[in-house]
Amino acid sequence: MENKEDIIEYISSYCTNHYNELEKAAINHHIAQVKFLPYKNKVKKMADAYERNTSTNPKVLELLKNGIEEFYKRASERVFKENFEELKLNRCPKCNGIARTPKAKQCRYCKYDWH
Repeated sequence: MENKEDIIEYISSYCTNHYNELEKAAINHHIAQVKFLPYKNKVKKMADAYERNTSTNPKVLELLKNGIEEFYKRASERVFKENFEELKLNRCPKCNGIARTPKAKQCRYCKYDWH
């Protein structure tokens, strides 16, 4: 049966519309650090993207202080708790396990196929 990490991965990949503004800013900040920072002194477009997405807000930086994995865990737990009824989790009709993606039609746990 599914584990907590699978739900965290699913929510952090497919349910980010439920993130609050600080969480969205934290994701943008993380992306800026990982994708744009290495190129910001080489490509103007990357420098602009870095400046646009980097945050100095202490609340945003606090969300990321323990790393991106911990951020995803905490944000996903909050989204799951506060928006459970609204979440459209793709679950297997046979075992109720969470699918890998919103459009998946085969269970990763029991291998049931509902195409």
